[in-house]
Amino acid sequence: MRTDPKVELKGTLLLAGPIVLNQVGHMSMGMVDTLVSGRISTEALGGLGLAANFFWTFTNVCMGCMLGLDTFFSQSFGAKDERALGHWFGQSFWSACITLLLSVVGIVIGTLFYIHMTPPSPIRDCFVDYIRIISWSLPSLFFYFILQRYWQARNEVMAFTLIIVVANVVNLVACVGLGLGRWGLPRMEVRGIAVATVLCRYLMLLLVLVYTWAKMRSGKMVWPRVDWGAQKRIFLLGLPAAGHTALEMGAFTIATFAAGVLGAAPLAAHHVCLMLAAFTFMFPLGFSSAAAVRVGNYVGAGDPARARMAGWMCIGLSVTVMVGFALCYILFPRMMLGWFSKDPEVIRLGGKILMLVALFEIADGIQVCTTGALRGIGNTRIAMLANLVGHYPIGLVLGFVLCFTCGYGVVGLWAGLATGLFCVAAIVLRFWWSKTRNLADIKPVVAGA
Repeated sequence: MRTDPKVELKGTLLLAGPIVLNQVGHMSMGMVDTLVSGRISTEALGGLGLAANFFWTFTNVCMGCMLGLDTFFSQSFGAKDERALGHWFGQSFWSACITLLLSVVGIVIGTLFYIHMTPPSPIRDCFVDYIRIISWSLPSLFFYFILQRYWQARNEVMAFTLIIVVANVVNLVACVGLGLGRWGLPRMEVRGIAVATVLCRYLMLLLVLVYTWAKMRSGKMVWPRVDWGAQKRIFLLGLPAAGHTALEMGAFTIATFAAGVLGAAPLAAHHVCLMLAAFTFMFPLGFSSAAAVRVGNYVGAGDPARARMAGWMCIGLSVTVMVGFALCYILFPRMMLGWFSKDPEVIRLGGKILMLVALFEIADGIQVCTTGALRGIGNTRIAMLANLVGHYPIGLVLGFVLCFTCGYGVVGLWAGLATGLFCVAAIVLRFWWSKTRNLADIKPVVAGA
């Protein structure tokens, strides 16, 4: 059955809009942390940035192990197989427990290694203060993640948008109050920012649990027994996605630690530009999640033509949005950098970096949204291989040469990262085109519970 592209566009926007807002809401909480820390000191901005990048690297890699749930949830829902959907939903809680444990171990070991390897400094002190407190939010992040993916696959996303709006308002007030000591609250600086964020994340989990209970109260809700066969299927699909996440975020984390040896101003400039790039990245990431759901739903329903159309639609929307952000970075770099820091050196270096960010925005939008579309058809391996090739022997090697050998500093690091992203985008887009060219190749990977 042929589908009108206008109908598909409307359906995609109705799903993607709230998902994008939810992703942006998550990122805006990190933006607030950065804005407030920049008003404490350049060292606080650099230390918090280093800690946040380190924390999210381990956390997102472990969450990536569960990205296979997008395929199982969306294809089961598309096939109208509620029994299978309920089974995967129940098993997802065990997956969350396993990956949560791995994340805790990784963060503890990584923190101890960093403390042992670096001399005392204000940046290290801020890093330790932030990471010790923010780590308490880990359970809330993992259980919120699986609940969000489940309802997202069912095309019920508006509640999560409302939850993230509430959390952002509370986080803003709490960060300013505890971080800067406003309204009679103690000035806790970086520690106050971390406490505020932890409280808001548990507030989000509480609200989504209330929503889930309200939607499922007519059904039987019990903690399921672990099904190791199901766990194996989840992680066989999820581990390549986790590898993709690890390789992508690992490249930027390595670059962040490299920027750390260049001094407080280069590190602060790097972190501010990374936060701005990460903020705009949330938009195509939202379209990526929508692509995984739309493509997966259609594959599960046995409609490969609509699955292919949905994937290309999301990729096109992602590129359109990123072109707009690229123009903003080119036209208003100093204004945006001034939101985060008044240090002239931070603004000078950041202005050069943002020109490079503007160049790779389109490539970033292509690679992340295409990865989501591939996840909808059950392929998570090509993105991992693309990130391995693009970011390491190309992106990081070139960045280190430009930074340390050619003397371009932190700007050289970003030139390498931009080159790597273009390579990743080219590889995954070429694979998506070849994989979906023949409709007979688009088949479900979920055959029930």
